[in-house]
Amino acid sequence: MKQRSAMVRAARVQARDAEADANPLHDASWLYSYADLITQLLIFAILMMTAGLRTAAIAEAAPEKKPEDPLAATVRELDRFLEKERLRGQMTVDRSADRLVIRMKSKLLFQEGQAALTAAARAALDGVVAPLKGLKGAVRVEGHTDNVPIRSAGFPSNWELSTARAISVERHLEERGLPRTRLAVAGYGEHKPIVPNDSAEHRALNRRVEIVVLGE
Repeated sequence: MKQRSAMVRAARVQARDAEADANPLHDASWLYSYADLITQLLIFAILMMTAGLRTAAIAEAAPEKKPEDPLAATVRELDRFLEKERLRGQMTVDRSADRLVIRMKSKLLFQEGQAALTAAARAALDGVVAPLKGLKGAVRVEGHTDNVPIRSAGFPSNWELSTARAISVERHLEERGLPRTRLAVAGYGEHKPIVPNDSAEHRALNRRVEIVVLGE
């Protein structure tokens, strides 16, 4: 009887051990590796999130680069041309909010009382054309004189002379590639002086052609 009871207990122990071996949770060593992997993935996710937030903050803090003003770029290009060709005493470039004005003395462009361009005038205008091609705004060529009356067969008044001179400049710009659709001409005679006509020096300043370029 005792032997039989011992055999029954032994069978029960074997059955319990077999059941324990069949249970995947009996050996839980794999849980440590799994927990370590989850921890590393969590750390990696936190680092990626932090890096993303830092990049976004830098992008927001960086000033937005605005496109360059076309008129400002043209003014710089014209200034370099004037400096290179030593024309600052004969030509100036003025910039306002919505336009730029290229002002040229008549002495550079024409013989006295004439409207035909000189060789120096053609060379100077050739240097102006390239920067103007980079713009899209309208270009108005304006002729101006002093208040000394002119009476000749070709030009009965300063009005005709100033208009003819503006047309000569406009035609040269057109020949060099500026489209006619962008060009306009105006002659003002002595009626828009920039300084009083009270001296020979001031009258020379008022005798001029202006190329007015409107902003886009």
